[in-house]
Amino acid sequence: MLEEETFDMQRKRELWSDDAPDPAGPTVMHRAVFSDVPRDDASAPMRTANRHGEPVSFGTFGGFLHPGDGSLGVLMLSAIGFEEMCVRSTWRTLATRISEAGMPCLRFDYPGVGDALDPEGAPDGIEDWKEAVRTAARRLREMTGVEEIALVGQGLGGALAMAIAPELEKVRATVLMAPVDNGRHYLRELMSWGRILTDTIGIPRDPLDESGLGVAGLPLAPARAAAIKTIQFGQFATRPSPDVLVLARPMTDRDEAVAIHLESLGATVTRQPFDGYGMLLTDPTNAKPPMATVERITAWLAGFSSPAARPPCRLAQAEPLAGDGFEEQPVRFGTDDRLFGVLCRPVGVDNPATLIFANGGREYHIGWARMVVDMSRALARSGFASFRFDTTGIGDSADDPGNTAEVLYSVSQIDDIVQAVDLVTSTTEGPITLVGRCSGAYVALQGAARDERVSGMIAVNTQRFVWDPDEDVATAIRYGHRSVSDFGANMLRMRTLKRLVTGKLDLVQAGRYIAQTIQGKISRRLAPFLGNFSKHARLHSTVHRQFQNLADRKAKVVLLFAEADAGLPQFAIYFGENGQRLAKYPNASMRLIPEADHNFTHRAARDRLLAAITETMQS
Repeated sequence: MLEEETFDMQRKRELWSDDAPDPAGPTVMHRAVFSDVPRDDASAPMRTANRHGEPVSFGTFGGFLHPGDGSLGVLMLSAIGFEEMCVRSTWRTLATRISEAGMPCLRFDYPGVGDALDPEGAPDGIEDWKEAVRTAARRLREMTGVEEIALVGQGLGGALAMAIAPELEKVRATVLMAPVDNGRHYLRELMSWGRILTDTIGIPRDPLDESGLGVAGLPLAPARAAAIKTIQFGQFATRPSPDVLVLARPMTDRDEAVAIHLESLGATVTRQPFDGYGMLLTDPTNAKPPMATVERITAWLAGFSSPAARPPCRLAQAEPLAGDGFEEQPVRFGTDDRLFGVLCRPVGVDNPATLIFANGGREYHIGWARMVVDMSRALARSGFASFRFDTTGIGDSADDPGNTAEVLYSVSQIDDIVQAVDLVTSTTEGPITLVGRCSGAYVALQGAARDERVSGMIAVNTQRFVWDPDEDVATAIRYGHRSVSDFGANMLRMRTLKRLVTGKLDLVQAGRYIAQTIQGKISRRLAPFLGNFSKHARLHSTVHRQFQNLADRKAKVVLLFAEADAGLPQFAIYFGENGQRLAKYPNASMRLIPEADHNFTHRAARDRLLAAITETMQS
């Protein structure tokens, strides 16, 4: 839980003290990208697979190979949509643990999901996803030399495992994590899930969502929905493997029905609880890996593997994915190659201007509603390169074993974005602009202020211009998107009252946050007149010192806010209700994006945001 995590306050204080880290930043080693080496050539340089997951590509999609010398290879079949977004860090953590237990492991993105290319034209059901499973299984064997494999499937990935396993050779074991057992029920759940999310955000259903099954801005094409609707677990007539592990969700007997059906097909079924399932699917920021479940799965799979006399997995650099007007190169970089990102660049443009996208919260590098992927490719078609990446402990970037502190709003995130700048400067001589939304906007601002190689910054719906070291990150994340007036309205809603009665709403913590917000607001409004006599006055000075630094460097600063966003009061605190104090910085501007929520969930809102960013880059 975020509320229980320890936070390294001393590192936070560095952000607004006069003893801030050297803006030159650390020197970082990284792997070459867009190399001219012919990757299919036998003479191409080979590397041992990275223990954090070596990027691999399979034509229109790609994934990560985690090394291992065991006799059993593990193929992971992910969920889709919002569920996939929530479990990304768990998927990486599970793959890492499987690899550490000695089993090579491959995880990948289905076409149109994550970093994979979108299908040309409307998708034909889910046949391309099934073909991706077949391709990934074949490549896992080729890259590792294993004969037997195990399938691990979550959500729709579980149904795909059941459908495809009988076609594959020597599938020794299967793990089903909350599998889709009934397509009709699953689609109804998606529809309910989407309504709950939009109701929580306070927006209507997206009128551009063709199927009405989109969750958090991630649509499900009608043809895919039609194919999923036909799934009936009872119709699978062949066991996927001799042994099956079923992870049972709490408060439902559906997974027990799955287990019973598998036993009727002759499988030996092991039942274990899916601990952490409910928290895992709340949202990407609160979805921490359920370690008890991760360890159970790893231990169960290890029982089917033994050491094998086989050389380590050695791979050539992943080939770029080539799309319409762009190509994308996955790359590991940073200390111990712990960080991961995707460099997207326009075809035929030398030294393009490049945008570096920072994570918003713990949403992995594709962004909420996959907006960063869509923006990156659209920007490439306009002649701009981009680099979307995950900071430490988020998405596909590994944890830092030496740092257990909260990563959001931390100095480590600023260190990571400086390392991203190191990488990008090795690929282009063009100008670099940092971009981020919500907490990512804070990272972009701090990174731009720290690194003189950065020529511009676009902050979208920033909640903090500087971090108050006395503030609790968990509380800020939990309540920071709401205005104080929202709490009063929310308390009158039946759902909120029910949460209060059942103990799921911490009224004391919420009240404390309201009181601290009001007190802090008063203190901050007085800050411009108090010199350095108060903490908020010093924070106020830090913000303006950073903006002056950017002005002196003639670095472009663009602040974008959705109308009525909860971050606007923070803007008013430092720059005035009408932004009058921003006028002293000729390099800076602020702009409102109409008809948008904090996350830009609706497609039309994301289009308006893209237009604003493109206009900024072209001006």
